[in-house]
Amino acid sequence: MAGISLRSFLFFVRLFFRIFNRIDVKGLERIPTEGPLIIVANHVSNADPPALMSYVVPVRPAGILAKKELFAFPPLGRLFLSWKGIPVDRRREGGDIGALRGGIELLKGGGCLVLFPEGTRAKGPPLKPRLGVAMLAHKTGAPVLAARIFNTENFSKLGKITIKFGNLRSFAPSASDGRKDAYAEFSRSIMSDIFAITEG
Repeated sequence: MAGISLRSFLFFVRLFFRIFNRIDVKGLERIPTEGPLIIVANHVSNADPPALMSYVVPVRPAGILAKKELFAFPPLGRLFLSWKGIPVDRRREGGDIGALRGGIELLKGGGCLVLFPEGTRAKGPPLKPRLGVAMLAHKTGAPVLAARIFNTENFSKLGKITIKFGNLRSFAPSASDGRKDAYAEFSRSIMSDIFAITEG
């Protein structure tokens, strides 16, 4: 993005979505402006990360976990790097530990991290969430803010996009829970939080 500041670039990204997709964003005031924070959202389109980040970043700086393939595609790769993007190798057996460590470091420094719990685009019903969000929330104490993105599957058809933020949730397992069970339950809870958000 040589010759243009991140702030200016984000302005043009938001302007694009406003003009061509009539984007409507609700609940930005729910984003805490200080302290560690994880923002989670559903994922149906490659338009989801730029649409969401172009509105989150003006509220507070944020990093994003995204598949490593996106970083190889300019100018999207440069944009993700400017957002402190952390590339994730989805093919790595057992999960990408390096990416999770990067997320922990960002959150322990008081930062904000955006990610998609399903781990990839859902081309039908919501996918089973991965356990990374729960682990990050547990290891860092960061609360999790749900957001739901509507209609980005029609992004290329210039359909209207809506982004709506919900409520915060903290990781608080019961004493009887094993770690894996607690992570799975928390992951299911945040997916419920996302899909409990209605467009109206």
